[in-house]
Amino acid sequence: MKQHLRTKAVAILAMAVPLTMLAGCTTAPQPSGNSDATAGGTLIVAGNADVLYMDPASSYSAQDSQLHRLITRALFADLPDGDSGASKIVPDIALEIPTMENGGISDDGLTYTIALQEGVNFDAPDGPRAIVADDVVRAVKRICNPVSPSVALSYYTATIDGLEAYCAGFAEVAADIDAIRDYVESNDVAGVAATNDNTVTFTLTQPATDFISILALSVFMAPQPVEYLDYLPDSPELRQNMISSGPYRITEYTPNEKLILERNPNWDADLDTVREAYVDAVEISMGQDAAAVQQQLEAGTVDMQWADTVTPTAAVPALLAANDERLVVGGSGGIRPYIVINTLSPNADGAFADSAVRQALNFAVNRAAIQQTLGGPGLAEIAKQILPPEVLGDDPTNVLDVPDEGDQAKAKKMLEDAGYSSDVPVRVLYRETEPYASIAAILQQDLQAAGFAVDLRVTTQNAFYGEFLLNEDVTRAGEWDIAIAAWGADYLDGRAYLVPMLDGRNYEGGSANFGAWNNDEFNAEIDAALAATDPEEASNSWMKADEIATMDAAWVPVAFTRTPVFSSARVGGFGFLASTKNGDMANVWLSE
Repeated sequence: MKQHLRTKAVAILAMAVPLTMLAGCTTAPQPSGNSDATAGGTLIVAGNADVLYMDPASSYSAQDSQLHRLITRALFADLPDGDSGASKIVPDIALEIPTMENGGISDDGLTYTIALQEGVNFDAPDGPRAIVADDVVRAVKRICNPVSPSVALSYYTATIDGLEAYCAGFAEVAADIDAIRDYVESNDVAGVAATNDNTVTFTLTQPATDFISILALSVFMAPQPVEYLDYLPDSPELRQNMISSGPYRITEYTPNEKLILERNPNWDADLDTVREAYVDAVEISMGQDAAAVQQQLEAGTVDMQWADTVTPTAAVPALLAANDERLVVGGSGGIRPYIVINTLSPNADGAFADSAVRQALNFAVNRAAIQQTLGGPGLAEIAKQILPPEVLGDDPTNVLDVPDEGDQAKAKKMLEDAGYSSDVPVRVLYRETEPYASIAAILQQDLQAAGFAVDLRVTTQNAFYGEFLLNEDVTRAGEWDIAIAAWGADYLDGRAYLVPMLDGRNYEGGSANFGAWNNDEFNAEIDAALAATDPEEASNSWMKADEIATMDAAWVPVAFTRTPVFSSARVGGFGFLASTKNGDMANVWLSE
């Protein structure tokens, strides 16, 4: 679950029916990126849900990113980097990635100057229109609209000068088309400016070593056409009038049922180094569960998965045993699950505010058993630290020296030494779906052996976050003591994990720091990391912060998971893309 300052947990629910194949598409450009590639055909995609947000101002989910990869050119994009599941950021509509060496970043680290390609067009209703720097400025301004603002807004208000004040004013604007258009056109953001048609500058509140990653996140900063001001943000009307800048355009959209994309005649392949766009069309069917999609993939009637539909865990061992090359296990930096601890709970005389009790919880949990429930070492790596290895960049740490299987006897003694001689009551909140129900059963056994009296509390996916973890009143009332949560960060940097998840200085309902943990020493380290001008300096501070949080047992890290995805036998060029959590639909080809 992704969360940020404004962030609310979002459950994606959709029902739909399959659709038929599309024919009669225009001819694809000649393949240029791979000698084995072939052009043409319709890519058939199926999954469980509609887009969460189609408007680039708020697009955020896996399926949002999958769609925009095909229709929207952004300032920067990611490409697969080798076979590890990692990715690299590359220029998209920007000419280059700004650095101090090339003059794109000022010596004080506060000003970023980004030159844009010339000749890139919007597929506008009245014909092709050149994308200019003002379209990027418009994107910044729309990100905090009062109807459908970005759930990742805090990344931008914390870095771009003047955006927080601009957004505070925008929050008071009436949620109607004219009022929104007037505010956007009549108010400026101090830290963003179009210096000419092909240059945009960003001025920061303080240096940010991860600012390029923030600009590359989703399509929040992608150029947005002026026509979007004619609709309420992410309204049904806007969804039916999306304007493409990428290789495909939406030709048919039935909510919760289907999306059909055909070639955008105003896309210039020579100006796009990110997307080869081999296929003629993409046909997306929604409302199908993972097991049904997997059957169709293996039968060859569907080519790729859509949304957050991935290969069912139960199917993975056989595919691995068969060495099926169609199975790709991609790295995502996800912490799924971790056990959040409610430090505000009044239960057991406030025991969970005591670091000794939280450390005992860390020793109580049998991570090895949970790892098997998650699909084994091929899909889940045991976690004993907060930050994933992709961020720390070193071998995994274990500052508490916790065994993989836990040590329930030691946990019980830790409780006794802390003054808890009898069973410590603990309310364990979990979701009714798998793997959380199975994990809860493992926890019940482990915690009871460690000296806790377990009260299991099950709830639905939506209620888990909306009614419990994000509800300050419920949290303070102790309706839950620990909860089996999950986190997928937006990009691989300490800011995307430690700031939203563990900075407790401004805890309130809706915070991703669900347990309201707060530690002054930790806070000082994240402040140092955020203020650093050197990436190595920032990394060192993130590592120190991780050690502090892990030693104080802010919560119980359990596993870093990878994502299993699958494609049909006719798909070539399948490379796992971190931003879409799937293969890159803009760069696959079909063998027939």
